[in-house]
Amino acid sequence: MQWSSLPEDLVEDILSRVSATPLVRLRETSKQWNAILKSGSFAMMHAAHAPKEESLMITLIDHRVCLVKINLHDPSVKVAPHALYMKDPLSDSSKEVDIRKVFHCDGLLLCSTKDKRLVVWNPCSGETKWVKPRDTYKKSDYYALGYDNKSSSKQYKILRMDRTDLPLNNVYEVYDFTTNLWRVLGVATDWFLAKYRGGISVKGNTYWVATQAVEKPNHDFILSFDFSTEMFQSLSLPYPFRYGISALSVVREEQLCLLGAHPDIYFWNGGIPLSCLQVWVITSTGSWNKSQTVYNTRRYPSSKGMSFLADEQNKVVVFLNTNNTLHVMRQNKHILEKHLGGNSSLLLNYVPSLAQIQHATLPGGRKRKAPST
Repeated sequence: MQWSSLPEDLVEDILSRVSATPLVRLRETSKQWNAILKSGSFAMMHAAHAPKEESLMITLIDHRVCLVKINLHDPSVKVAPHALYMKDPLSDSSKEVDIRKVFHCDGLLLCSTKDKRLVVWNPCSGETKWVKPRDTYKKSDYYALGYDNKSSSKQYKILRMDRTDLPLNNVYEVYDFTTNLWRVLGVATDWFLAKYRGGISVKGNTYWVATQAVEKPNHDFILSFDFSTEMFQSLSLPYPFRYGISALSVVREEQLCLLGAHPDIYFWNGGIPLSCLQVWVITSTGSWNKSQTVYNTRRYPSSKGMSFLADEQNKVVVFLNTNNTLHVMRQNKHILEKHLGGNSSLLLNYVPSLAQIQHATLPGGRKRKAPST
């Protein structure tokens, strides 16, 4: 029996159980399959039925998004600089986009560019959406991508923080993909985000390590933004990490985790001083569980601005510090250290998906054009 003779709903059901990466390769083989794969209803079905996609590590090197592969058995690190490619639409040639910052959510990358533009990109499908500013973008801006998880389908939104040195003067905007418009949030805040602290997306909401500016000066806490209610909330830390909170990350795409430096110094093997790094994971009830403890003879590596990923199965923690040096550690053993080049400390888990970038529609199903600058 040929595929063309099968009912379309059966074809959709079969394809929805195939991983995203091989499905994208099938788009060019059949007009019918291409139409199915581009439909919003199929994207929802695929998200529900497809096997869990393998998580990939990405970093920024010389303004390019690169894949990072770590082999724990050798051990070794390989960097694929051109595995993910996004052509610059303002260039007549095949020049790639120069990217400054990347934020990952649900298989989509929110990228701010070197020339202060903003684009949402699905590297798996190649789909992009360039987002025009309400007024202008700034290099000091913070951006986050999330979605309203209370609706029947994921409604993506962008949060922009027009950050100033005085936190009470910060301006917050939300971009709605269904209207192609920015809205100013009328909120006042008494906290600030250090420029080296990036956010992390967990189940559609975004989390940062923020610092109180008024009520408890210099007091750190977990700040979250709920894209459903469009409100900020705060969470306490599992421990007052007086000597530095390194970063936030996500475990299995569904649990927030934190890497912090314990203030105590431990002694090991004949009096060699060791610093202690702890990985904490938040539970569904909002409490924190300590997942891993790593002892480091070199002190913890340049924690300000670093990124990390935690592998609970192999009990491994991967750091990328501001010197762009990758560290792989397991308990008290330093498995690997490698300089990746460039000057970014970004290290993210990226999970390929068929998530579609929404476009505003007019009556009759016509797409609404984004406002021009």
